[in-house]
Amino acid sequence: MKKTLIISILSLLVFTNCRPDPIDIELPQAEKRLVISSQVIPGSIMVVTVSRSMDTKGFNIDAESPSQDLINQLLVDSGLVTISYNGITDTLFSAPGVPGVFLSVSTPQFLNTTYSLYAKDYNTGMEVTSSEFMLPQVALNNASASTDTAGIISTTTVNYDFNDPQNEDNWYMVNFYAQRDSNSMNGGFDLTENSNVLEETIVLSDKNFTSPTFSGSHKLSDWNQDTLVVSISNISKGYYEYLNARLRSGGLFTSISREPVNHPTNIMGGYGFFTTHKPSLIIVPVN
Repeated sequence: MKKTLIISILSLLVFTNCRPDPIDIELPQAEKRLVISSQVIPGSIMVVTVSRSMDTKGFNIDAESPSQDLINQLLVDSGLVTISYNGITDTLFSAPGVPGVFLSVSTPQFLNTTYSLYAKDYNTGMEVTSSEFMLPQVALNNASASTDTAGIISTTTVNYDFNDPQNEDNWYMVNFYAQRDSNSMNGGFDLTENSNVLEETIVLSDKNFTSPTFSGSHKLSDWNQDTLVVSISNISKGYYEYLNARLRSGGLFTSISREPVNHPTNIMGGYGFFTTHKPSLIIVPVN
């Protein structure tokens, strides 16, 4: 026992004496740029959120939520956002009372068409561009939901299925929305990603699909409403990789102060992702 103790002490001394002195390393901060997030909603509605990135010295990453002052610094409340397609350019308008959110309620959703984004922050002069191809729509065939209240926390299981186009690689975003109130857009559902009714998002790749018809199942915990919306979008590989990275880092939109500076992007001169897709959705009663 004594011999073992001596060996342990000697090993510790050797390790301590051989350990090099710490070296101060300064990591360069990511350049401050505009951050883009977008969403397409059935009914010619496009939503683009524009904010500013900031370095890690500007906020406490362990904080549960950013302060209102920080949010005001990050959101672009004065700017220009346009979307161009087929030789036409639509200028988006600022959402009333919601800084940083720009809307279009009249942009047609043409499949197999390239859409180009331009955004400029009037306060800083920063500007970005991007483009994305709107892929063919993949429609949901069926969706259903049932709740199990036997456990401590109730669980709602959502089942859905759709046909996966064959002889090509495809990627999908599936969203699960709650109902907010009867006055919200889309018949009581606000389908923007920044609203408080987007409950969960999952992404799928058809790489491991074993059948032309994919049947999926997803569980929602502690669901307390009698209706939900299931939405599926056929998305690009780039957007799939972007969403996957954000989901792995703790959530899509948990805090505007945790911008995706290290995530995949298609924004020229900025961060985030500009996406175009035509969702297919089903309003589902919960049994």
